[in-house]
Amino acid sequence: MLEIPAKPVHSDQSIGVPFEADPKLSQQRRLFLTLAAVSLGATAIAFGLSSIGYRLTHLTIDNGLINARAVRLQAPINGTIKDFYAQPGVVVKQGQMLARIAPTPQEDQQVLELQGEINAIATQLAASQQSLALLQQQLNGIETQDQSIQGANIELASNDIRRYQAAVDEAKAKAQSARLDYQRNRQLVEEGAIAQQKVDQLKAVWQSSEAEIRQAQADLDSARTSHTVLKEGTALKASDRLLSQRVNLAQAIQAQLAQIKTLGAHLATKKSLLAQAQAPYTARKDMAIVAPFSGVIYRTEQEQGEQVNRPSNLLTMLDCNELWVETLVSVEQANRIDRQQPVRVQLLGDPKTLTGDVDLIESVSNIETIKQQTQAITPATPSYLMDQPLVRVTVKIPPSQQQAQAHRFCGVGQSASLTFGTR
Repeated sequence: MLEIPAKPVHSDQSIGVPFEADPKLSQQRRLFLTLAAVSLGATAIAFGLSSIGYRLTHLTIDNGLINARAVRLQAPINGTIKDFYAQPGVVVKQGQMLARIAPTPQEDQQVLELQGEINAIATQLAASQQSLALLQQQLNGIETQDQSIQGANIELASNDIRRYQAAVDEAKAKAQSARLDYQRNRQLVEEGAIAQQKVDQLKAVWQSSEAEIRQAQADLDSARTSHTVLKEGTALKASDRLLSQRVNLAQAIQAQLAQIKTLGAHLATKKSLLAQAQAPYTARKDMAIVAPFSGVIYRTEQEQGEQVNRPSNLLTMLDCNELWVETLVSVEQANRIDRQQPVRVQLLGDPKTLTGDVDLIESVSNIETIKQQTQAITPATPSYLMDQPLVRVTVKIPPSQQQAQAHRFCGVGQSASLTFGTR
């Protein structure tokens, strides 16, 4: 019987028929799978190293909140809110009317009282200025008299100088003659022509003449000193009556100048208060409350028709041009932050990434310290920072188009993730 050799059985995996694989093909497949596994492992290792490196050079904080400058507008007067246009979430422009307050009768009375006080102070000021002019006129008259007397005294001093100079010259001549008589007669005594007593008398006359020179010279020096002092005006030889009047007038003028200065300052203050009280009133005698800057109404605390007393809060505005993301971190985290590097800001629900700059890193004793500052919201303390020192970090960000949409309140309160570069 003829035997037919058996053929190799090939498989079709689609029908689950086993087959005998080619050894060479199977080896190549195992090599490919091994290389693929090694490549995937290397990629995973590289990714892991890259992730570790990124974490070492960056710090991510997830509890950030968008914040903004909040300004509270208060009632400047006591009155009734006649109109109230502000609504939360509404965008307003600088100078836009937000409310009108009708003043109470007491407010009108205050304006009238200020006007009365201003008129009274102005009258006092005018009277003080007139008194000052009169006092200065009187002082000028005394000055004129004083100058006349001083001129006369200078002339008298000049005459004294001339008189004392003549006395000095006369005394010198007399002393010169006495000295010559004494010398001539002393020679005669030596020759025995006259007695010694005669010479002693002549010597005494000569010495007396020298003393007269010294006295006359002292009088001359004194006269010259008086003349110099009077010319330089360092001393006045006016009468006691004029000197006393001059001192009294000078004191009165100083007192009047001080009073005028005080009245002028008081008048300026009252006018400023009156201007502040009158300026906000419209033609209907209502006080207008306008937006101090362009922004968004954050919240309102009053309604039309309500009575308000200054300084009750009327509403709060947000300045959308000054936004920041704020967070609380630990001291260790704050020490790692590099203020010079830009900050990656990822807003919740927004696929776009913003770039901000570190604006503030400050230690705060507790959350109450932050509440005292002018801002819209106060960040909550993370659970892991309870009973630990707190560090407040703010990152300035540019306003986005999404945040500027109506009723978005500039994005205030929106959560954000912050990624800082580290040292």
